[in-house]
Amino acid sequence: MAAIMYKQSDGTEKLLEAGENPLVIGRLKDSDIPVRDPFLSRIHCGIIYHNQQFHLKDLGSANGTYRNGSRVFECTLAPGDRIQVGNTTLFFEVPGTGPIVLRQGVRP
Repeated sequence: MAAIMYKQSDGTEKLLEAGENPLVIGRLKDSDIPVRDPFLSRIHCGIIYHNQQFHLKDLGSANGTYRNGSRVFECTLAPGDRIQVGNTTLFFEVPGTGPIVLRQGVRP
């Protein structure tokens, strides 16, 4: 297990435990990482922690999941990656100490 701190654009934070089951990013407010964006699927994509690495996996979204501008179906995440879902960008950050940070921003 590994920790991810999800920082929403309104400043709220949520500490999540990542493991073999995906942390679901989606439009549903019950999602692990809920994102209010009409271009997201209810269950859009997920983040999995496996073999000491974080992985991003599209979960059958209608509009696709993108990492650094390229559409992906499954990939390994690296520090500084931008995850684009709908009109929302999530920044995957690895600080020197503490949990991994997934920070929400909106594409200009």
